[in-house]
Amino acid sequence: MKNSLQKTTVLALFAASWAAFSGFCAGAGAAPAAPAASSRPTARALPDALERAARRFGVDPAHVVVSVVPLDAPAAPVLSWRDAVPKEPASTAKLVTTLAGLEVLGAHWRWRTDFYSRVKPDARGVLKGALYVRGSGDPTFVVEAFELELERLAQLGVKRIDGDVVLDRSAFTIPAADPGAFDGRATRPYNLPPDPVLVNYRNLSFEMVPAPEAGVARVVAVPKLAGVAYPKTIRLGRGPCGDWKTAIGFKLLEGKDGGRKAVFTGRLPAACGPKTFNTIAMGADEYFERLFRAYWERDGRTWRGRVKTGPVPVDAERLASHFSRTLAETTALTNKWSNNTMARTILLTLGVKRVHEAWEEAREKAASKTARKAEKKGLEFPPAATIEDGRAALADWLVSRGLPVEELKIDNGSGLSRDARVTGRAMTKLLVAGWQGPYMPEYLASLPITGRDGTMARRKVAEERGRIKTGYLADVRSIGGYVQATSGRRYAVYAGVDGERSVPGGIAFLNALIDWVYALE
Repeated sequence: MKNSLQKTTVLALFAASWAAFSGFCAGAGAAPAAPAASSRPTARALPDALERAARRFGVDPAHVVVSVVPLDAPAAPVLSWRDAVPKEPASTAKLVTTLAGLEVLGAHWRWRTDFYSRVKPDARGVLKGALYVRGSGDPTFVVEAFELELERLAQLGVKRIDGDVVLDRSAFTIPAADPGAFDGRATRPYNLPPDPVLVNYRNLSFEMVPAPEAGVARVVAVPKLAGVAYPKTIRLGRGPCGDWKTAIGFKLLEGKDGGRKAVFTGRLPAACGPKTFNTIAMGADEYFERLFRAYWERDGRTWRGRVKTGPVPVDAERLASHFSRTLAETTALTNKWSNNTMARTILLTLGVKRVHEAWEEAREKAASKTARKAEKKGLEFPPAATIEDGRAALADWLVSRGLPVEELKIDNGSGLSRDARVTGRAMTKLLVAGWQGPYMPEYLASLPITGRDGTMARRKVAEERGRIKTGYLADVRSIGGYVQATSGRRYAVYAGVDGERSVPGGIAFLNALIDWVYALE
């Protein structure tokens, strides 16, 4: 469930995903022959092969749920084992969130970040006032794109900013919470909450390249932030790689004159080889300020203010706009690499759309009552959306698709939750809906390919014939997606393993299940 945005470029990911998607769907128009009666298992009994796999891997069948449904005959399940029992989905919850996002928002949806000011820059390029930044939650606004937007502002005539940079976060609001409440690891990127003005995931990234002859690993820090001192090396240690992230002992200390100092108090085990350590070590405003200052002032431009949070004034004018990657691209990153922040943002964005539509409708009714159009008094924005708005929008969509709301309880959209619950039968119904829906190509191409990429890259089962989203919590292992059997027939598959004793063998058992579906005649 960790954020791995840096592992691949979106274009390369989509090229590979689309090629594999085409192969997976090849011949989809021709219905395969129905399986022979002798090869069809009893739907409500765990097959012998899976019973043996459960014993082999120490998995108690009483802690397993399985639903396997043919895509060409979804009313006739192949296997339904405890599929009505609500269970924590872990990251397979993203299957629900991303499909709803595609079908409600559309594959070409883009988040927008606008830059405003109340005055124009003067002839010398001085902006005598604040620069306002209003975001809508773009989870793909990485440092490279941020740098380009600052360059755009400079070419529009801004050379010096004499006021503050004010961040308008009113697109949505989420309750203040401890990011480490879930598992005590507040600095891990997978625990990062959404932010309407999120830039570069608030991420500090340290690439560590071992130089054994010197007894150290050389450290490359990306991005460089203003006022932060970075180590150039970290000592190499002995022993297995193990929990190397804890072994390096990272701290971000208070420095001189308001600066910061990044230090490693431990060692990187030499057995690890090259590693990249990502951490969330600063608050949202501080990170934005240090990043903005570093890139704005790098080419001789100046800024005298600080970063603050506040609304865009009604008399401000837009200077520039940045548009995110499409939702189709974002969905691929969300599912391939199980990006929690992206998934949570998609759910909140469903709520933003719902609130915006209700707000527009109310304004139209108010205007019609006065028999005239509402006079423009300046900038107006809809009320902030909440997580409850996102859940309500998701529920509306589930009802519209004939899916059981009561069996698809999605808490925050990502699966990083102890409150989310799904049933196996509801998840395969969802997968069938995705297969039959208008955004099937984008949805299918977003899922990890078995044995090839994403979170399924190292799981060499039904290689290239599965599109499987994985789920992983301390006491849950789950999978959901599609498998094309050797017969050519395609199946929607959902399964989960939970419980302290069964989870250690959970991945191996779920791999055996994928192979079992792959072998169906």
